[in-house]
Amino acid sequence: MIWRGSLFRKYAVLFVVLVSGALFTSGALEIYFSYQENKEALVTLQREKAVGAATRIELFVKEVERQISWTTQPSIVAPAAAMEQRRADYFRLLRQVPAITEVSYLDSQGHEQLRVSRLAMDVVGSGDSYAQDQRFRVPKSGKTYFSPVYFRKESEPYIRIALAGSGSSSGVTVAEVNLKFIWDVVSQIKVGEHGQAYVIDAESRLIAYPDISQVLRNTDMSQLAQVKAARAGASALATDDVQVAQDLRGRPVLTAYAPVPPLNWLVFVELPRAEAYAPLYGSIQRSGALLLAALAFAVVAGLVLARRMVGPIQALRAGAARLGGGDLAQRISIKTGDELEGLADQFNEMARRLQESYADLERKVELRTHELSEALEQQTA
Repeated sequence: MIWRGSLFRKYAVLFVVLVSGALFTSGALEIYFSYQENKEALVTLQREKAVGAATRIELFVKEVERQISWTTQPSIVAPAAAMEQRRADYFRLLRQVPAITEVSYLDSQGHEQLRVSRLAMDVVGSGDSYAQDQRFRVPKSGKTYFSPVYFRKESEPYIRIALAGSGSSSGVTVAEVNLKFIWDVVSQIKVGEHGQAYVIDAESRLIAYPDISQVLRNTDMSQLAQVKAARAGASALATDDVQVAQDLRGRPVLTAYAPVPPLNWLVFVELPRAEAYAPLYGSIQRSGALLLAALAFAVVAGLVLARRMVGPIQALRAGAARLGGGDLAQRISIKTGDELEGLADQFNEMARRLQESYADLERKVELRTHELSEALEQQTA
């Protein structure tokens, strides 16, 4: 259906729609890409913090493992003095690594022969068998054993690290490591004003969190979307529905994580979405205000431009109407320098010729009338 109405209305609506549409599309795209870029920058920053914390934890564990490893070296003293030498080595290990609270020695058959502790009395020759325990079987297979995280007397998280010496007749050194150091690492991560970092173990249980009571409750984090995605693989966390997830308190947060390879732990860094996007929302509001101002300017400019375009056409229409009404002296004055000015000149030229033709016709009529009058007078004389 053809849209009927005045040219001014058509031009005004056309210009306003085109310019406003272009401005709105450009502004919307700018806001969208700015949103995506800012979100990715925030996630990248949080991921870097998570990676930094995971690296510190990994280095801590590797350093503890390295310190334990030298106690597994074969003794060069007589067998009778070997146990005292080992006990001295364990005392030295406790002094050098404050995180280790207890060290025990299992002989080649898996029987405990020595236990040195900060928290209890030392035990020599208990003979307790751990031959079927993972703390003995895994090291004897040539690997370092990392136990699941456990809580000693329901207070602080611990982990056992066990290494075997070289040779089939060597024993195994088992160290209990206090993970309170991990709490210090997490507490040093600053994420905005209300952000937080936390660590979960291989079973997705909380082992480090700003609220210690959550750790002591042995909180299971496996149902959180970000934890599920991280366990599923790193690629899953690149999707939008995982970068923005809910934290333990049910708040929407922007989240990133990093793994701790030797332990299969995960470090998460999270920032409340409202706080993370606050600068972006401010930018969007400013962009929106500028967009509205630009739209208002576009409307005014469209109306002015439409009026300037329609003005000469209206002048042509009025001039043509006066010419049609018999006013042959009417001249149309349009100074636009385009086809409309040329059309006005043609109208003026047509009016001039019509005026000349009309004047010539009047002269001829007057002359013919005069001739007829003279002929009539002669006939009646």
